[in-house]
Amino acid sequence: MPDNKYCYPDSDILINKLNIKDKQTLFLIEKELTSIRLQELQQQPITGKFDFLHLRKIHKYIFQDIYQWAGEIRTVEIGKGNLFCTTPCIQSYGESVFNKYYAQCEQNKNDRERFVKVLAENYADLNALHPFREGNGRTQREFARLVCLSCGYVFDLSCTTHEKMLQASQLSFDKADCSLLCDIFTEAVTPIDDYIEKSSHLKILTSDDLKIGLDDSQHYDYYTSSEIGNIEKYNSFYKEKAQDNFQKAIQKADSQSAKKMSLKSAVNHKKEVLEQRQANRQPHNPHKSSEYER
Repeated sequence: MPDNKYCYPDSDILINKLNIKDKQTLFLIEKELTSIRLQELQQQPITGKFDFLHLRKIHKYIFQDIYQWAGEIRTVEIGKGNLFCTTPCIQSYGESVFNKYYAQCEQNKNDRERFVKVLAENYADLNALHPFREGNGRTQREFARLVCLSCGYVFDLSCTTHEKMLQASQLSFDKADCSLLCDIFTEAVTPIDDYIEKSSHLKILTSDDLKIGLDDSQHYDYYTSSEIGNIEKYNSFYKEKAQDNFQKAIQKADSQSAKKMSLKSAVNHKKEVLEQRQANRQPHNPHKSSEYER
């Protein structure tokens, strides 16, 4: 069923600022305009706190020339086979993802293997969120690129293909299996000092993204309430995921706090021991007069 909220009447063509009503033309124009914006972001990234607002600013910048709703959270249910995060849960689930995304990556930046694993897991969580009506992939790739840069890495997806990236994303979404994303990111993530600039290509695009035609691209399925059936089942699923993410973040914070307290206690204890040793080496004799007193 057509999406009557975001699309022109009786069609699946997204309402756009250029009023293009031909699907092929819109596809080509969108690809051209967003490529220009992505090139600009590669030279001058959008700064932020790696939170939901940061992601929304990135989306708004990329799609500002095409869609009026660029940067705004979707208000319809979408999916590709399975249903992406339901609209009532987008805010809470999104916050639970951003609450841990950058923090976990930053904590593991000195261990490349661990960093890649954490990046893949959070990338998969953000993919399940899919907060925008269109353009989620390009937006979250740019977000991941900025996370990597902040942690000392270059994120370059030109090492893989559109099809491989699609398969990896689908596996993580359908089966909660991030193994293919880890394989891709292992090659895509390089320490900044070791990275060799190949050309001025767009790093968040795969080697053949710009060659993909309309027929090869993946489109969302739009779902009405009646087509979804028991939407509460999906709401409960994403609520539980959000709660699980928050709980893990709290446990991580508690663990780090305990480690800091333990380290502080150890430092204080060592300080006390050294002070005691120093005191034992120079005993104080109150009966011995100093040369000055004499």
